[in-house]
Formats: sequence, C-alpha cells, structure tokens
Amino acid sequence: MKRVWTILSLAAVLLPLLLVPAQPVRSAVGREALVACRELAFSTEEDFVTHGPVPSDGNPIISDGDLLGPGCAVCARNQDLLRGLDVAVDLGLDAVDILDFDTYLVVFSTEIDSPHKGQFTSGDLLGTNGVIIPNVALLGKFGINYDLGLDALQVIGEHSHILAFFAEADGIGRDRWLENPTMLAGMLSQYDIDIWFSTEGTAPPVESPKFFDGDLLSARTGVIVAANSALLPPDVPAGIPKGGVDFGLDAVATDRQGNQKLILFSTEILYEGESAFTDGDILALGNGIVRKNEDLVSCFEPKARFLGLDALSIPEVPRPACAAAIIRVGGMAAGSIGANGLANGFSTTTPPFEAFDSPFGGWLEIIGLMPSCTECSQFKVEYGAWPSTTTPPTIWVPLNEPFKEWSFIWPGWYIRVDRTPTTDGWLDILCTTTMGGLYMPWNTSGKNGKYSVRLTVKENGGVEHVSAPVVVMLDNTVPDATLTLDVVPVCGDVYAGDVVTGKITGTDAHFYSYRLRYESSLASGLILPVRKYTGIADTGDTNVVFSWDTTGLPACGYQIILEVWDRAIVNNGRSWGEPGYGWRTIKSFYFCLEEGSPPS
Repeated sequence: MKRVWTILSLAAVLLPLLLVPAQPVRSAVGREALVACRELAFSTEEDFVTHGPVPSDGNPIISDGDLLGPGCAVCARNQDLLRGLDVAVDLGLDAVDILDFDTYLVVFSTEIDSPHKGQFTSGDLLGTNGVIIPNVALLGKFGINYDLGLDALQVIGEHSHILAFFAEADGIGRDRWLENPTMLAGMLSQYDIDIWFSTEGTAPPVESPKFFDGDLLSARTGVIVAANSALLPPDVPAGIPKGGVDFGLDAVATDRQGNQKLILFSTEILYEGESAFTDGDILALGNGIVRKNEDLVSCFEPKARFLGLDALSIPEVPRPACAAAIIRVGGMAAGSIGANGLANGFSTTTPPFEAFDSPFGGWLEIIGLMPSCTECSQFKVEYGAWPSTTTPPTIWVPLNEPFKEWSFIWPGWYIRVDRTPTTDGWLDILCTTTMGGLYMPWNTSGKNGKYSVRLTVKENGGVEHVSAPVVVMLDNTVPDATLTLDVVPVCGDVYAGDVVTGKITGTDAHFYSYRLRYESSLASGLILPVRKYTGIADTGDTNVVFSWDTTGLPACGYQIILEVWDRAIVNNGRSWGEPGYGWRTIKSFYFCLEEGSPPS
C-alpha cells in the first residue's frame, strides 16, 4: 500500500525524506526458509524490530518488504525475492502469491519502482524466476494504458498450467508486453488460468469509474470479480456510490479454483462501526475478521499494536489422504480463533452469529477435515488443559462419551445413528455425516480456562496423523450481578414522585455488557443505559450508583431488572439478542407504585 499525503504544508518537510534512495538489503534467509510459509504468508505495512525470536540471519529488523509466516517465521527477505531480478535494495512487498516451493516460484509486486531505470514499476507483476509483466498488461482487457499500481494478487488455475504459463512468460521481455498488452489475456485463456488483482488507483472516467481500488479484478476477462461492497459485511458502508466509502483492497487470497466464498483479504483503511476491523486484520468475504493483525505479529513482540497487512498468500499444499485438521469449533472457523483461545468475527453456522473476543461454553461441536473414506479408518478428538497461560498441555484426554449423529441415507432422508467411541476415544469414520466433516461434540460444563483440542486420524494400516492443536478459552461461569437498594420499601410500596436509589455490580472475566431497566404493563424504560465492554481486559463495574425517578409514571406494579452478560459462545451459538451475549445473570426488585402520598 502506498501512502499519499494530502496535507500540502508537510511537503517541504517530507520531500528530503522521500528523495532518499532505497536502502541496501543487509541480509537474506535463503531458499530453504520459504517452506515456513506453507500454510500462510504475509507482509506488514511497516518496518519494525523483533523483540521476540531473531530470524536465522541474525538481523532483528523486519522490513515491510519481507515475507513472513506463522510463528514468527521470516520466509524470505526482500533480497531473496528480488535476487532473480538483480536488485540489491529493499523495495517493499505489496502483493504476493507463492506458486511453487520446489522451484522457489513466488510472484509479487513491490512498494516502489526498480532503481534500474525502465526495469519495472511498483505496479508490475514480478516473479522470483525473473518474470516481469507490466501493469498495463494486467489492465489490457480494461482498456487502460497506464500504470495504476498492483495491491492484491491471486493466481487461479491448475498448478501445472500456472507453472507452464510463468515459464513461457519468463521468456517475454517487458517491452514486448508493453507493445501488445492484450496478449496477456489471450495467454491466460490459452493456459486456462487467471490472475485476480487490485490496483492502487481508480479507473477512469472520474464521473463514472470502471472500477475502484477496492474491487477485485480479473486480468483474463476484464471484469470485476468482487466489488468492495460484496467483500465486506452488509453493515459496513462499503461501495461507491451506494455505501459511500471504498475501503480499498490491500491483500487477497483464496484457493486455486477461485472459490469466492473462501476469499480472505485486507483493506486499505480501518472501520470503527459495529463490524469493526483494522487495515491489518485478515477478513473473510462478507463476514469480517477471521484473524487479527496482533495474532499474526504478536509473537515478534513489536512495540506497536498494529503493523498493517500488505500482502497475503495461502499456498495450497497437497494434503495426505488421512491428513488431520480441525476446521471448526463451537460454530467458529478455526482460523477465527486467536492464540488466546478467543473467537472474533462471524460464525460459519446458519443463521450466523458474531463473536467479540469470545470464549466458549456449554456444548462445543468440533468439526475436522474429512479425510479419504477409503484410506482412513478411525479418528479421535482429545483435549488438554494449559497448566499456565503460557504453558501448552502435555496431558491429553480423549472425548469418549456416546452421542448421536445425523447421517445421510437418500436425498431428503436422514437418520440419527448411535456413535460410541472406545475408551481411548476412537470412532469409525462416518462418510455419510451431514456435518461436512469429522464430528465430535464436547460437553465443557464445569470447565474454565485455557484448553487445546486436537484431532487424530488413523490410516487403514495404523499410521496416525495428528492435527495442529486449536486453543479454546472456556468460560462456563455466569456473570456476577448484584442489585441493592439504599432504602427497601415496606411491602414493596413506592409512591409516585419517589426517587429509588441504589447500586449495581456487573462483572465477569469475559464481561460483555449490562443494563438496568424498569418495566410494567403500562410503562418501561432504562435506568442505567447499556454499557458494553471496551477491550479484553474490561471485566465490568462494581457499585455503580443509580437513581430511578418515578415522577409521572402511572400507578402499577413495577420491576427493576439488572441483566449482566458475558461474551461466551454458548452451545455453538449466540444465546441472547443485543444488548446481551453469552451467559446471563438477572437480578430484580418488585414494586407497587401507588398514587398519592405515604400514610403519616
């Protein structure tokens, strides 16, 4: 992402800095480091210093041109990516897609132009094999003959076809692409692949742009694959002119088949509304946050909270037939659950619900990736408690309680079958399950704190495949709620015009909200407005003073009600509508509001 300064008074201050040439890259981690990005690769918008693990080259400085992976991995320094282009300075990393690990083929774009005049621009598509496809070739089907930048990137198609295309493209010089930019669309059709991308700028004409920099585009067909408004949740004012704001498209990733439902992305700007996100969070199509920026970079222990997300790639690595992976817990995609065990974003259930730094409680449905039904025989799910907040479990307990599962037998026909694990938790794989994967329910009643769950799949020959653990924070404790009155009315009688006073307490380790209200058959209203949590550390309030003025209220029986909610996802769903969420505690007092004055 490029930053454009609009405050002209800063120009004189910034100009000397902007004229400083790109700095030499001081280190490289080598080709073998790329494998650390097999599951996920990304870059940040800002340089920073790691105060956590130091990269293998000994350099603690992480550049916005470096390619990073899970667990503080530095998969490639900017120098590693640019070596095939004979560039020895850091140019930033604005878009990326890892195409092949064996041949070290990565395609990408940079933040700034090549220092070698005329070699490439920051809008060109580059490759570690030396390929350079100019921006105007990507825009050929859109009829635009100037550079609009390259901000997000995803190559679509069969792996072998993609490799064959980039092998041929490597032999085509940049000048030839510039002479015939529409040649790219023809070659993409020939190889039956596509390049999805976004630009840094908006397409002309000004009064009715062909596309915005927040739209996902197709180089092969010259159409908008997904408009900015379609990428973001309905309550976000995205899209122009209807929504009113274009949030940009800074990074994108999906599978090679081009499944739009699997699109993950980041934006250029943040949003502070109900579906809040930052420009460093990974978002899912229409569903908001699946992974926060801090979850990506916190292990580096940087001195800033948000470092942005400028490039994103989720390489598709062939899985073993009996690969084990947990894909959903408690209605939330595994990728929506942070390292702290709290979930954020929208669920994958129907109807969907939204999580807000949410722990889990009650029954948890655990769904594993469905393995081969011919090569794999059994599976089991185990859980382990963390001995401390920083110590993962070493003791694992199998889930072995009997349950019933829906099984498909004929279109429109389903039956519930008995499922009885062995003492060790093993179950035969049910290939006709309606859950879309390996299913195991877990009754977490009575458990609180940090846990991990893992899945093991057994091959027919007995070889076992164990998944990466998924951390879940359990909260099966209801909130603390107290409601006290300064003066307790005799027989519950209050007279019109009296002011009832008292205090409330509403707290929980995962506090979400509280409210105090009055209601009767004739009137109702708020005494204390809804107070929602402000962050993970917010545990609520104690001894909050309130007053209820009964002046003007009709005589009737009244109740004042205190409700306190926490943020837990209970039984795989949202238990209550707004303003509440999760477990709820209610306290109340009853009154009879009388007309006139109390007897003397």
